Amino acid sequence: MLRASRAPEGSFPSIVACPGRLDNFLFPQRFPVKETGRSPARICTGFSLLFRWKSRIMKGITLIREAFFTMNSNLVFYGTGAAEAIPSPFCSCRVCQFARERGGREERARSMFRVNEELSVDLGPDAVLRAMRFGDLTGLRHVLVTHTHLDHFCYDMMEVRSMSRDAKEPLVFWLTDEAFRAVECFRESRFVGEETGRLVAKGAVEFRRLEYGKTETVAGLRVTPLRGNHKGQVGENSANYLLELPDGRTLYYGLDTGWYLPETFEALRGRALDLLVSECTFGLTPDRGEEPEGHLDAFSCERLIRALFDQGTLTAASHVYLTHINHYTSTGEELAAWLAGRSFPCPVTLAWDGMRIGEEA
Repeated sequence: MLRASRAPEGSFPSIVACPGRLDNFLFPQRFPVKETGRSPARICTGFSLLFRWKSRIMKGITLIREAFFTMNSNLVFYGTGAAEAIPSPFCSCRVCQFARERGGREERARSMFRVNEELSVDLGPDAVLRAMRFGDLTGLRHVLVTHTHLDHFCYDMMEVRSMSRDAKEPLVFWLTDEAFRAVECFRESRFVGEETGRLVAKGAVEFRRLEYGKTETVAGLRVTPLRGNHKGQVGENSANYLLELPDGRTLYYGLDTGWYLPETFEALRGRALDLLVSECTFGLTPDRGEEPEGHLDAFSCERLIRALFDQGTLTAASHVYLTHINHYTSTGEELAAWLAGRSFPCPVTLAWDGMRIGEEA
């Protein structure tokens, strides 16, 4: 069988051969042919072999296709922290100190999600170091920007991209109409605008518009931005993204978002998502209200999951991944333990930096 291998840290999957599986489909060791000495029997045997070969070839093509889709659906969390990261460099709170001592999954860079080789959601200030650990960005061609806060959309990364010595195509940033005002702010700023204009003229970067609720094809995937209940740097509502993956699964990337807006609930009604990536920014912080704006916590996140389940957006076969975690209340260990003690209608996993969806066990 051909499959996508579990990639070593710092690389993306490559196709490897599993001895025997695909070979046995395409090159069987023997065919049980009955020797009768009669011509009609031999003709029938020939047709039998023909149909058997067709079946084996089609199975082989299916295996290759599945491996290709797996390879191109990387679904890696490059960062799972909020704006301050964990541990925050200027903070000595209990959560940050625990992260310094424990390391590993307790350490969280600013949020970024690698959908596949060509596409990511957001490109923040930690992308340089994350790329050193989880896979370089040489193949990255498109960035879906959720909103214009600098932990999600860092204009310095445009300059870093322009320094590539062998990039042949511009890096395309996709923003909604509202968020596109940030591009105009760049152009009007004496500090940023001249540099941004130079990068666009040089062909290093490009900006394209998206419209809430309208589906576009980005990096070969059908992408639909829906309005989030969170304001960005220029006052725009965030964009949460509904992605149709090559293998037929649907993924909704919901951060930053807060409690969903009525129009967003309606757009997702009955969609039966396979994967939901949701923010759970404030963790176990209590008393933030039933339907908080801006950011969710573990309690409102649980209510949201149940609401989405009740309207058919989530099913028992769906899987929810929580990310964008801050340092205000709970360590990752404490939040994971709380989640494990709840009875959710579908699996819920606390994501960590470097986690690939489907390989979290």
